[in-house]
Amino acid sequence: MRKPVRASLLLAALIPLLFVAPGQSLAAGPSDAAASPAVVSAEPAKPTREEAIAKERDGRAEVSLPSRTVRHADGSVETIADPAAVRALRSTLAVGDACGSACDGKDPASFLAPMPGGPSNYAYCSTDAVTIYSKYNGYDSRVELRYSPTCRTAWSRGCCYTSIAGFGYYANGNLRLSVYNYDGRFNGTNVWTAMLDDAGYTYKACYDTQIGGPSIWSCTSRY
Repeated sequence: MRKPVRASLLLAALIPLLFVAPGQSLAAGPSDAAASPAVVSAEPAKPTREEAIAKERDGRAEVSLPSRTVRHADGSVETIADPAAVRALRSTLAVGDACGSACDGKDPASFLAPMPGGPSNYAYCSTDAVTIYSKYNGYDSRVELRYSPTCRTAWSRGCCYTSIAGFGYYANGNLRLSVYNYDGRFNGTNVWTAMLDDAGYTYKACYDTQIGGPSIWSCTSRY
């Protein structure tokens, strides 16, 4: 005759089952989660600081709007965007976000501009920059008026062996702020100024026509 099974033995057999996760057997293999493919974001990667700097350092952009070329009496040649195209561009951007005065005096290629909406919307302004006007002296020296549609800022980029500057104006025509870069006097590579807020203001880009002595600026039209 079989002996009764002791309650203590049954309890010992049941204890391991109390610690098994729901839906998992004692002999389960590696977790299914480990075999799941990684989720890849469809959002494109934002340009890096190095890419933003390289765009200004290595680039030379023609005016992208419909334009005409004018040769001035001093021998300089200016590419001037069609006024109607300029007005159309400004009107499409009038309600856009901008970094405002927070961008005044900052490097468009290395300053992470604070945009409305928080840190996820920060941007390097030079990454979407376009050249609105350009002017050169008929030889090597030139200047471009660079504009960022995202930041709504403007700055000057120029080359070679010349200083460059930029001047921002209020709507009434009074000077608001100015920016300069004298490093270009000594090399043949692109240099650029700090940027200025251009949302509700205008800006012109200039290069120095003097080799020595006080600067005499030759400037683009205002944008």
